[in-house]
Amino acid sequence: MKSLITSIICLAAAAAFSQSPPKGTVIGEATKLIVATPFDQPAPPTRKGVINGWQAAIGEWTVKDGVMHGDELEADHHASSCTWRLEAMDMILTAQFRLGKAEHVAFGCRDTIAPNHHLGRTFISKDGIWIQRMSGIAKTTKAVKLKEIKTPVDPEAWHDLTVEIIGDRYRAQVDGHVVEGTHERFKDAKGIVALIVKGQGAQFKNVNLWHAKPKG
Repeated sequence: MKSLITSIICLAAAAAFSQSPPKGTVIGEATKLIVATPFDQPAPPTRKGVINGWQAAIGEWTVKDGVMHGDELEADHHASSCTWRLEAMDMILTAQFRLGKAEHVAFGCRDTIAPNHHLGRTFISKDGIWIQRMSGIAKTTKAVKLKEIKTPVDPEAWHDLTVEIIGDRYRAQVDGHVVEGTHERFKDAKGIVALIVKGQGAQFKNVNLWHAKPKG
């Protein structure tokens, strides 16, 4: 009985969590929830497999105490990546993250052109925040940095992130810091969102994805 009650409470909390649209957005307004992930289901270290609904693709991912942990593996020769598949045009991502000992974390977006070419990405390191537009995949990948700000980011603190991709505009806010850029590429359909870690020790929680529309 106790476990049943606990399950009901958890489900109710998850429902309430998923119904709260993001506040303080600037260029976009959330319209429909795609997924809300509180990472409340513990999961052992996973390298290739589904973990709290996300697909561990590269590196090692673990969920414990309501937090997703991401670690790059030296043998991969590639930053770690955990992805969520979706079908969206304009969209909003909100999340909380902690760098830990990682060189940087990134929140990537890929399009719907098989095999899902890179589209854009937000990077955060302990020294700054930047966004870039992207194209191609694997060895054909090309990236152009659009905007960067140099600012200290405490690696041991939790930080709030909001990414709005509305039309050709891309706006990322980390706590009170904003980077924004424009490019035609951002208008393309979105097919994958990725959590990315360069190094070890990064953490994520409360990752939400929303369909959106332009504000105003």
